[in-house]
Amino acid sequence: MIEHSPLRGQKILVTRPVPQATPLCNAFERVGATVTVLPTIQIGPPTDWSHLVEAVRRLASYDWVVVSSVNGVRGLAQILETEGCWEMFFKARIAAVGSVTADAVLALGCTECLVPEVFRGEALADAILEATPQEEHSGMRVLLAQAEIARHVLFERLSQAGALVDVAPAYSTMINWSIQDTLLDFIEIGAPDWLTFTATSTVNAFVELVGPQTGGALVAAISPVTASAVVEVGLPVHAVAVEHTSTGLVEALSQAVSVS
Repeated sequence: MIEHSPLRGQKILVTRPVPQATPLCNAFERVGATVTVLPTIQIGPPTDWSHLVEAVRRLASYDWVVVSSVNGVRGLAQILETEGCWEMFFKARIAAVGSVTADAVLALGCTECLVPEVFRGEALADAILEATPQEEHSGMRVLLAQAEIARHVLFERLSQAGALVDVAPAYSTMINWSIQDTLLDFIEIGAPDWLTFTATSTVNAFVELVGPQTGGALVAAISPVTASAVVEVGLPVHAVAVEHTSTGLVEALSQAVSVS
């Protein structure tokens, strides 16, 4: 019941890009929070599509196709469509870093998608290796469709195990300068009770836009990786989701408010 929710009346700032912000906003609004969306980043095409195009054309040569985000799925789907390579994709072994990304993969028509129990790149690399016979690790071919600028942990862990990993940018992230003045005003007047961050890129862009300030708001992160990024830019962290999803982030804030 909203009347008994610890987040009832709490003002939440969501910094996620608009297409991905809706589920998070809905989750907060269901428990009575007031949500403002000011996306600190914008999603766009990669600088160069050629790496992904070439990889898709030889999709049958890969043992695994790995996507690290919903945006990666969308970029990959765009090239699959233009190149007419859906049949090869449906035959591939596919892995995704989290349940939301896996849902996006399944929505394309795939029947299976490997997801680690913990939604982190490290865990995904381990899950892929566990799902592959050890004698096949050396020389295993992996296509990694991810952001143009991304963490290297998946590439490094799989490469260390002997896999041949091709990294193909499927999208790019850019600072959303159009919201700078609005965001600055919002922070300086102390409007939000909570700032929420769902990716390292949203954290770094926030600081580029307004500096390392919170206006007195508490800070929540969707995962330990994102929380580490918050700390690295000089901001405090008051809540970290155990389950790295929109629901998990709402639960983390609810618990933090309840014990405060």
